[in-house]
Parts: sequence; C-alpha cells; structure tokens
Amino acid sequence: MDKEIISTVRIEGTLKLGMAMLEELAEYAPEWDEMPGAERASWSMDWEQFIFFLQDDLDTAYQSSQMTSEQKVRYKELLSKLEEAAPILKKLNLSQAPVSPAEVA
Repeated sequence: MDKEIISTVRIEGTLKLGMAMLEELAEYAPEWDEMPGAERASWSMDWEQFIFFLQDDLDTAYQSSQMTSEQKVRYKELLSKLEEAAPILKKLNLSQAPVSPAEVA
C-alpha cells in the first residue's frame, strides 16, 4: 500500500492550528465551567478534529519522513506542549495527544 503524501501546506497548517488551539486552551480553561454549553461543545469538536489531524497528518508525515527538519522540531515542540497540557485536558475531559514526545525522539 502506498503511503499518503501529505503536502507541506497541510503540515504547516496543522502545526499552526495545534499551537493556536493550545493558546486558546490556556485562555478557556479557567472559565470553562462558566462558558455556555454550545461554546464548550463547539470548542471540544474543534479540539477533537485537531487531535485527528495530529495523528492522521502530522504523525503520518513525521513517520514517513515528509517533514522538513524545521517542521520536525516544531512537531516535537507541539507534542511537548500537549504533554504539559495533559492535566488540563483531563480536567476538561478533552482528548489527549495519541503520540508522546518520546515516541518521536
């Protein structure tokens, strides 16, 4: 089976999305319980979509050597930040990264 070729644009977009989502997480976490249910649900769905892209796009691109050296560094940084955010993700009942930084070392 041929491996999917993931475009540099898609890799870049997903890396940027991940960092933006983590910034939003830091903003939303303190007020999560006070947020309207629809807003929490919408953000949760966006988060789940990002987690899917993380595994489907970024990890696939990393494992199949489709990332540039700079993208690999940013991917590892993103995974480290996701690992740091694990307690918050658990508290908010959001999915955690399916890949750990140790797995891409």
